[in-house]
Amino acid sequence: MNILLIYPEKENTTKGFEAFFQKLLNKPTEDPRALIEISIQLPITWERKLLDLNQEKLNTKDLQWADYVIIKADLQQRLSTVNLIEKCKLAGKKIIAEGELFDTQPNDFENVDHLILNQATFDPFVRDVESNTTRRIYSTYFRKEKLRQTAYSLLGFSGYFSRNIHPFSA
Repeated sequence: MNILLIYPEKENTTKGFEAFFQKLLNKPTEDPRALIEISIQLPITWERKLLDLNQEKLNTKDLQWADYVIIKADLQQRLSTVNLIEKCKLAGKKIIAEGELFDTQPNDFENVDHLILNQATFDPFVRDVESNTTRRIYSTYFRKEKLRQTAYSLLGFSGYFSRNIHPFSA
């Protein structure tokens, strides 16, 4: 199973020193840590690629490679997320969506195949994929707070202005 984890482009609303350094270095000031937390929950046999649209563009090779696209989005990423979903649907890809944007407005995303709502873990979804009995909506079965791990190997360290590393928490 090939999984493409995508972090949509964030609207730039930063001010002050953070905005100054972001413009100066042309790098986002935060990394998509939530996608790392999601990747930890997937079976080790599933191949993964992580794509941060704040750093690079989505290309057709990545979409062709993927069996599923996982999108993690907050409210500040709505416009980019809507465009991303359209591209994925045109490519015929199944979409799994998670994050604050989908928690607060799940009815706005009828074209998403699977919604992981209210910070639920991916465990029930993974079990259902393996037994070929997937549902559209998964809600809080097990909360992510129980998963205190990190997997920064999917991110390049030079791609971000700063890095928050917490070895014992995610």
